[in-house]
Amino acid sequence: MHSFTGYSDVQLFLLLQAGSEEAFNTLFERYRKRLFLEAFTRLQNEEEANDIVQEVFMWLWNKRATLDIGDCLKPYLVRVVRNKVVDHIRKSTSAKNHRDYYTWAADTHTTDSSFETKELGKQLAEAINSITPASRLAFEQLYLQDKSLREIAVEMDINVQSVKNHIHRALKVLRKNLKHNLS
Repeated sequence: MHSFTGYSDVQLFLLLQAGSEEAFNTLFERYRKRLFLEAFTRLQNEEEANDIVQEVFMWLWNKRATLDIGDCLKPYLVRVVRNKVVDHIRKSTSAKNHRDYYTWAADTHTTDSSFETKELGKQLAEAINSITPASRLAFEQLYLQDKSLREIAVEMDINVQSVKNHIHRALKVLRKNLKHNLS
């Protein structure tokens, strides 16, 4: 095993792009503590900060062939960590808000008969099934799987604006069908 500790970031990144696990391990050892501190400072949670750092390095390995970082690897990785932290906070806040709302709704919900609940579920399922497949996929990922627009765009291999358009179409179809069914 060759020691890459004396290599510059540029040299290591070029080796990484060529698939060198040793170069990757050297970069990991060189920056993991700095990136952990960046994430921990913002999250104040060791486990979440470690998860963010692991995510960033997995992302770096998976995207190594297509990245064009130049000679600014450290600032680039710090920026990626900051973005991942923001995404994590946004997701956890959104999930907490949804949980709080559902808890409130469950506590204040009036009792419906079993028949009404089944009928409403059936109408909702029919409305969702009337959405085109691509729009339904985007809708379900955003509202049911709590994914970000960017994550959906990457997964569907489309741009973020197209995801927004799919969501808009899905909501329009749902409003139309549910308004018709519930009136």
